[in-house]
Amino acid sequence: MERLTQRENDKLIMVKQDNGEYIPAYWDEDNFKAIKKLADYEDLEEQGLLVRLPCKVGDTVYVKLSAYCKTKYAEAQVRDYTHFISCGFCVVVTSEKFDKQSIPFSEFGKSIFLTREEAEKKLEEIKNEK
Repeated sequence: MERLTQRENDKLIMVKQDNGEYIPAYWDEDNFKAIKKLADYEDLEEQGLLVRLPCKVGDTVYVKLSAYCKTKYAEAQVRDYTHFISCGFCVVVTSEKFDKQSIPFSEFGKSIFLTREEAEKKLEEIKNEK
């Protein structure tokens, strides 16, 4: 992501203008607070410490089921998020078709989908590949 801010020292934050040049951010206190917060988020993102969640708790997602199941995917609800050393950040989901599952974020678009249409499209692609 392109940075919109740049830190010159601990107190001075520069803001990128439309022409690509940076100017000091010291207009007024309210603007400076917003710009400092943006700079903090950009710093976290550069350090790999900012996690972008693919959905929110309470959302409905669609989970691919095992090949032996009659239905190919199940509607599930996002209950929580967790992290495992082995697979990273996971979304915790429950469904009428299965108990609680923790699914890695990396599975979005592969075995877990945000919409029914995405799930059906992926299942059709898999069927056509065989």
